Amino acid sequence: MLLALPTTVFSILLQLSVALQTPFTSLGKPKDALISPRTDSYIKGLLTKWNSTGLSVAVVRKDAKTPTGWRHEFGSYGIARGDGTPITPDTVFAVASNSKLFLALSVGLLISNETLAKERGKKIKWTTKARELIPEWGLMDEDMHRGTSLQDMLSHRTGLPRHDYSGVARDGGIAEMISTLRYLRPSAEFRETFQYNNLMYETLSYLPQLLLNQTYESYVQEHLFDPLNMTSSTFSVKEAEERGTMADGFQWSMRDLTQGINGTLVPTIPYFQRPGEEKIWAGAGGVLTSARDLAVWVSMLLNNGRHPYTNETIVPEEVIEHVATGLTVSEGKASDPEFSPKVYGAGQWRFAYQGHEIIEHGGNNPGYKTQVARFPNDNLAIISLSNEANGGFLMEAVKYRIADEILGLKEVVWNDRFEKLYNKLVNETQQITPRPDPPLKPSAPLPDLAKKTFSHPTYGALQPCLVHSSIETTGPSVHTHDHCSSVLNSHSVQRILGATNLSIPTFIIPWKRAFATHLRLRHFSGNLFNVTVIWTNAEVRAKEGLSLSGKDKGDSIIGLDEHFEVEWVHGEDEGLAFKGGFWGKEGPDSREPGGEGKESAEAWFALQR
Repeated sequence: MLLALPTTVFSILLQLSVALQTPFTSLGKPKDALISPRTDSYIKGLLTKWNSTGLSVAVVRKDAKTPTGWRHEFGSYGIARGDGTPITPDTVFAVASNSKLFLALSVGLLISNETLAKERGKKIKWTTKARELIPEWGLMDEDMHRGTSLQDMLSHRTGLPRHDYSGVARDGGIAEMISTLRYLRPSAEFRETFQYNNLMYETLSYLPQLLLNQTYESYVQEHLFDPLNMTSSTFSVKEAEERGTMADGFQWSMRDLTQGINGTLVPTIPYFQRPGEEKIWAGAGGVLTSARDLAVWVSMLLNNGRHPYTNETIVPEEVIEHVATGLTVSEGKASDPEFSPKVYGAGQWRFAYQGHEIIEHGGNNPGYKTQVARFPNDNLAIISLSNEANGGFLMEAVKYRIADEILGLKEVVWNDRFEKLYNKLVNETQQITPRPDPPLKPSAPLPDLAKKTFSHPTYGALQPCLVHSSIETTGPSVHTHDHCSSVLNSHSVQRILGATNLSIPTFIIPWKRAFATHLRLRHFSGNLFNVTVIWTNAEVRAKEGLSLSGKDKGDSIIGLDEHFEVEWVHGEDEGLAFKGGFWGKEGPDSREPGGEGKESAEAWFALQR
């Protein structure tokens, strides 16, 4: 059984919607339907079991017996928006990292551009070094700086971990972002291991601008969206919102699984990135699209780069083959008996499931989970788009059920495994080290922390604000930064503090970036603190005239149970050493920094003197 989740108005709407809906093509469907009545019923049951909001499914199969040569079937389940609007095949989702294949193919198109090669007097290759093309390029490690090729960046083998929290809108755009990469600490040697890194994909989105004086977004529009008539697809949040077909992303606001608090499922309104901000992650995760558009997209991929209906070449076949070929081992050992080890090419994983090859990628944005998978040897593709933060397990269970049925494979009850895995993850989240009683005192009085500014050349500046009710002090209250009074009294911080044990000395740091708005520091013992990265949309809602309470559930507070570690290092090199997974290392051969103090930092914020 899943852990019990609260029933909300949205789950009621969901149950009603699921009861009324059927797959898009289910009425009068043939016996060999790609989404069978049995699978349709199974999906509806899973949506209720996981208390999830909505799911858009597309199944594609090449079939010479049909007039077009292709079968596209759609299943639409649950609600797209908080007002109960149902999902349809044209509902637009943020597909997140499923955007990476668009970036990888854009690089392939530049490489195959003979006109560009003649103008430059030199052909671009997959092995071309980043420093040869990008003036702003630089990495901390000299081997990485000099040796990193376009292929290394696409295959996640530079040695650099995620460092996602360094992602922030910059006045100088992508060029400025690239110029700050040199200050990010690596966690492995160059080409030593697989380490997923969004920043490398963002860097590559700069190539059309450098080489053609054209934005990346317009390049993809011209060469991929338009030729395939993907009319729902865009990078523009403004455009997607004005069309009125975009799904709300639902998240569990105020969830803190470390305390056993599930939170409340609410729609993230407005979309977590506002117009203009989406450029931060356009190459790594910026595509907004629908199941119907993606059905054409995967048909082109299955058709070796040719348009599924006209047979016109959209992407050269050698590019399609190259990006799908695994170069980096991400899982050297199969996770389940049905799988093979996994390799990563460019924007795609490749592995086998019950003897059938899969080429796929997932996506994860606040409130959205997506999966686009194709079985190249079976002329089959399965697209799953969820608008709920926990929709990943649901999508995977649906994908494999459809594959098992269509390909006549042994039917594995994947949902049972996923339920066990989910409950295991929840239990592990609750296994936290208790704070010592009494805790050790830090090397300097805790209020002194609120008098200081710490900075990192890529991550930016931190100015802690002391929550006075969390600490016993003598004398007048300490407010050293001009913003602290307004920050601590803001609607969002008051909600954060309402979910915080203020018997522990606490600091709040405003920290606006793509996936965060605040840091919450709580003293643990000695010079160590627990830090929580929190995202809230209260300020954006207020700015755009939306309520902070009421029928649309108001603002969201996300991330209360995501904890890292910070050490307040004293001495000649004073600063804050962020560690405990803050940099997002993932590779099997990656390493923690080790050492003490500054040397132990995954990201080092030095004291500004």
